[in-house]
This record gives sequence, C-alpha cells and structure tokens, in this order.
Amino acid sequence: MAIDTNERLISSSAPSFTPLQDECLKLYKEKQYKSCEILARMELASAEQEGRDARVAWAMLGDCAHSTKQYSRAISYYRRIHAFGSHKYRLKEAQCLQALGNVVEASSVLEVIPREQRSLIIHMTLGNLYLASGRTASACASFLDSLLANPYTLEAVEWLAILGAEKSVVVEAVTRGFKQNGYDENLIPSREFISAHFAKHRHQAASALQLFSKLEQQFPNNVYLLLKMASLMHHMNDEEGAARTFEKVRQLESTNVDSMDQYGQILARQNLHDELNQLASSLLEIDDKRPEAWTTLALYHESRHDHEKAMAFVDKAITLDQRHAFAHRLRGAILLADNRPDHAAVSFFRANEIVRDVTSYEGLVDSYLAAGKYKEAICAAKEAISAAPRDPRAVTLVGLALAQGQMRADNGEGMEKAKRALRKALALDPSALRPLMALVSIHAREKDYDSCIELLRRGIEGMSDSNSSLKGQDMLQSRLGEIYMLCERYQDAITCFHAALALNPMSTDVQRALDKLERMVRGVETSYQVEEIMEGTPESSSRGYRPSY
Repeated sequence: MAIDTNERLISSSAPSFTPLQDECLKLYKEKQYKSCEILARMELASAEQEGRDARVAWAMLGDCAHSTKQYSRAISYYRRIHAFGSHKYRLKEAQCLQALGNVVEASSVLEVIPREQRSLIIHMTLGNLYLASGRTASACASFLDSLLANPYTLEAVEWLAILGAEKSVVVEAVTRGFKQNGYDENLIPSREFISAHFAKHRHQAASALQLFSKLEQQFPNNVYLLLKMASLMHHMNDEEGAARTFEKVRQLESTNVDSMDQYGQILARQNLHDELNQLASSLLEIDDKRPEAWTTLALYHESRHDHEKAMAFVDKAITLDQRHAFAHRLRGAILLADNRPDHAAVSFFRANEIVRDVTSYEGLVDSYLAAGKYKEAICAAKEAISAAPRDPRAVTLVGLALAQGQMRADNGEGMEKAKRALRKALALDPSALRPLMALVSIHAREKDYDSCIELLRRGIEGMSDSNSSLKGQDMLQSRLGEIYMLCERYQDAITCFHAALALNPMSTDVQRALDKLERMVRGVETSYQVEEIMEGTPESSSRGYRPSY
C-alpha cells in the first residue's frame, strides 16, 4: 500500500495527517479493511464538505478495494486521484488492471509517467507487462532501466539473458548503475552472475554449469544457484546429477516449489511413481497456486498413462501461469503421446515463444514429423541449429527431419545430408543416443548391417571406456541384437539380448523376444519370422531414445 510506505499523497506543506486519516491508517495496518473503508468514506465526506484535498481519502478507499481484490472498484478510486495531477497511484491502478488481465491498458497507464520519474518497481512492472503482451524490445528497455536504478536487480539480468539481449549492454548497465547510485559493487561477483545466465540461455550448458558451480562454491548451499545447476544437468541428460542436486535443495528448503516439476520429470522417467506422487502432494500442500504443483501432478497421471487427467492438471497449471514454459512443453508431450501431433506442435511452439529452448524444438520437430509435415520439421530443426549451433540435440534434429523427409521422397542425396548431420551430432557428443540410433536405423533400412554393428559396438565401448552410467547401454545391446537377427547371426543376437536384460531386467519386451529367438534356434518353434520376433521390442521403433521434453 502506497500510504503505508513513503508515498503519502498529502502536500509537503501539510504538517501531518488529520486525526481521522490517522485512524484510517491504523485500521489499514491492522488489515481491518471494511472498517477502514467505512471511516475513509466519512473522511471523504468531511474533506469535500470543508473544501480540503480529498486524495488521501480516495487513496485509502482504493487501497482497501485493492487489498480485498475488488480491482475494478479500486481502479475507479485511483483514477479520482489523477484529477489532481498525481502519478503516484498509477502503479496501483496498473496492478489492478494486470490482475484483471488487461495488460496492454496496464502498461499504457504506467507509460504516462515520465521515464525519469519511474521508480524501480515501475520499471520492473512495465517489463513484466511488456513480456505478457509480447513486446520484447520494450521489456528489455525496462529491465535495463531497472539495472540502472539498482544494479542488484538480478531478476532483470535473468530476463535480459532469456530475451536475448546483448551481454555487453547488460554489463554496461550494471556498471553504470553502480557508479550512478554509489553502490558497493564488490558484494557479489556480478560479472560472473551475468556470464552464467548468458551462457545458459545461449545453450552453452557446460560453461554455464561451470560458472554456476563456481558461484555456488563462493555461496554454498545457495538454493537459487543449486536449482540453476540442477536444471542445467537435467538439460544435459545427467539425470542422476540433477536428481541429487534437486534432493539437496529439498533437504535445505523443504518448502521450495521453484523448478520442482523438473525434478518430478526425472522421477517419472525413472518410474518412481510413489516418490512422484509424494512430491506432487507435498507441492500442493505448500502452494496450490503455483503451476509447478499441478504440472508435477500431471506428470504423475501421465506416467500412469492417464492422458485425460494429466491434460486437466497441466491446463490448470497454465491457467495459473500462462508463461510457465515447462507446462506448455508437458502439454505438448501429452498431446503427442495421445497421437494428436498438430495440437502438440501448438503447445511446443508456445513454450518456445516464452523461453527459446532446444527441448521445445525437439518436441516441435517430433510433432511435425508425426503429422507428416516434413518441410515444417526441417524449418524448425534449422531454427534450432541457428539458436544452438553447438548443441548435439539441435544438430540431431536436422538429421532426423532430413532423414524422415527423404525416406518419403526416396532422395539419396538428401539422405546423405541426414547422415552427415547425425555424424556431426555424434562428433559433438559421442555418448548421445538419439543420433546414434537414428543413424543405425538409416543404415538398417539400406541393409548396411556392417555399419550398424560398427556404430553400436563403438557406442557400447565408448560408454564402457568413459565409466559413464549404464543408462542407455541396454538399448544399444538390444538394438545390436536386432541387427544380428537381421543378418542371421542368431547366437550373437542371443548374447546381446542377455546383456540387455542383465542391464535392465525389467524389459519384458526384450525378454519376450529372447524367448522366441531361443525357441526358434533350438527348433522348438519353427514358424517365427525375424520381424515377428522383433515386433514389440522398444528399440525396434524409430526413436529408441526418449527426448528431453
């Protein structure tokens, strides 16, 4: 409330509030809004009868209405103050308009205030209003003004990195902010903080993780920094590291809700349904007005293959925060799993509008491919590689889009381009499963089984040599078994299926394929065909890899 701070609407020449105004303020501070409103109306009547300035009474009425969420009513009171030529209550009016969903009108109310008279809260409010209405350039300008007003407005730094501002411009604004305001610039390493965020949103995940880790060493057990690190690990497919970091955050601050839906996604992928259900219940108890609680609940129902309930809960999350990119990505994933690729593409596109991310591009390309829109898939993949030229996932998308498009067109030259893109992705990240499996599928389609075997063996050996997690090796072993079956090397296929089951004993499809193959080799069952044995194995699909969305 403006009256309750330092923005009193009485003239500087006036010695103090009237006794009636003081009583109104006491009631407001005690949150007795109805009593304050009744008394304020009496003050208003007295002021008008005596010919005094009535702005304080109108302000009190407006603040009581604002505090009780009667936003339209509050707006009408604040506009009475404008008649006196005051800008001080335009912020309150804009906040009410924003609460009613009128973001364009809200920003126009604040734009009337001359730039040099705008406070930090007005700059930040304008920035968020511009974001909500898609005015990116104006949002960047407001966030830069926020840094000039107070260089420790770190939220503005984060938004500027997300919006793609120039890093040098942000550094300059922070430097000027320190000099103009006389702030101590040595309290935190501001440049490192800026560099970490810009590396993250320029898709330089390894560099960003290193920078955030360095900051966390300087400020240990910092929940904000740990969440950034966990999110980066998650995007780098280091699910074990991300899970450990998320768990540490939960231990440090059990009431934290930020980014917990990403932790929920990891639990869902690990089929930890009970833990996921507990997390969703905990988040809802902490704050059921936050989207993360509902997206986590949606993840639980989606993990149970209940698309209808999952969709209802993710829609609830989007209603609570329309700019929660994770909710839009999850909505796209649910729609894609429900065989509705055209609708899924819309959700992934919206997620990408909010925060440009390779994960959203993965969903967008997969949706277009599932819908048979190969030109759109290739265009989206090229956009991804423009945004993140060194990200192997983006390079993989180009290869996948070209491969599926050329398969339909039977274009040999285009297929060679697809192979080159997938090989480039593997060169960037030799442990990446998706380009490897896609390349194997192309060679298998061409009946070049020797190339398939070489690629898969190299992948298995690479994982073993690097002492990396066993995650993914079961898929490679199973796929190698399939290739051996196709070239009639049945004993080698049996060995690979056994190796896959040793790594993942829960794979019932692989077990079923192994049983059929062993019966065929022993002559117990001679009617099986290779294709029939392979049918149903997870690696027989063209994906063989679960994308990060």
